Amino acid sequence: MRITTNMIMRNYQSSLYDNLRGLELARKQVETGMRIQSAYEDPGAAANAAVLKSRYTRTEDYLNNLGSVDKWLNEQESALYEVSNIATDIANKYSVEAITDTMDDVGRDTYAELLRNLQNTMVQFMNSKFGDTFVLGGNAGTEQAPFELSADGTTLLYRGVDVNDPANQAELERLAAETSYVDIGYGLSFDAANTNIVPSTAMNAALPGISAIGYGQTNGTSNNMILLVGQMAEVLEADTFDRDAYETLWTRFQEGASTLRDSITQIGTKTDMIENTTSKLEAEKIAIQEQFNDAVGIEPALAITNYSYAMYTYNSALRVGTGILGPSLLDFLS
Repeated sequence: MRITTNMIMRNYQSSLYDNLRGLELARKQVETGMRIQSAYEDPGAAANAAVLKSRYTRTEDYLNNLGSVDKWLNEQESALYEVSNIATDIANKYSVEAITDTMDDVGRDTYAELLRNLQNTMVQFMNSKFGDTFVLGGNAGTEQAPFELSADGTTLLYRGVDVNDPANQAELERLAAETSYVDIGYGLSFDAANTNIVPSTAMNAALPGISAIGYGQTNGTSNNMILLVGQMAEVLEADTFDRDAYETLWTRFQEGASTLRDSITQIGTKTDMIENTTSKLEAEKIAIQEQFNDAVGIEPALAITNYSYAMYTYNSALRVGTGILGPSLLDFLS
């Protein structure tokens, strides 16, 4: 078989291009840390990598949701904690024993004024915001402040509803039960009617304020802590001090303080759940990354070795080419 110069040139050029492609592939492996750059190189590995990448992205979304919910719960807890501190202060300084029958009108008026100041402070804390959202406004936190106290401290509205009016009991119960679920990786799912979220598959981040400080009446006495403080002040301002009435209000207030502390404990339970879930998802994120690397990744040392070998091969091919390409007439012209 006769081998011509053109045949040698074509074969050499083809081999040189192959070496150049190998060098480019090795370079991309070093840059990206991935063994394959296109699905056609390894369809099976590419399909597996696509699934893992989707899982990784979803896990990151869950972690972002957890971070946001954690900050939200911290604001809720902080607001209720401040109200609880006020309740403790009232328990220590404004008990029935502290308001004695021998205290004069001036003394009781001073106590009443202090109680009204605390009443307004409680409303301010219950209207705490996280960003532009009221954290204790149920699932409608971006609208107006949830709590509104009348100037005389006798009427409290929660989202426009009088919390002490028995006629509003059903509406108040609905508002107190509001939820706002966040998907944090528990397998979010709906009930058989496909209308309501199954509570165990998501986290409820809503906390209606009235569920923490009370609403409605029991035996004619308000269940709301803020109104009870105002009513205690009214008893102190009266011409004649009614010790029994004050004791009834103070006792009911202490019962409300206990419910408030339970709400804070529930937030703490959610916070612990977030911490545990975050640790679990962080571990899952690492595991997914390892699986992804096993599927389409390449060890850095191996990638650099491959690149060095590809560069050596390409340079060797160039040196061989100088021996194949003989001098032409142009090389002798000056």
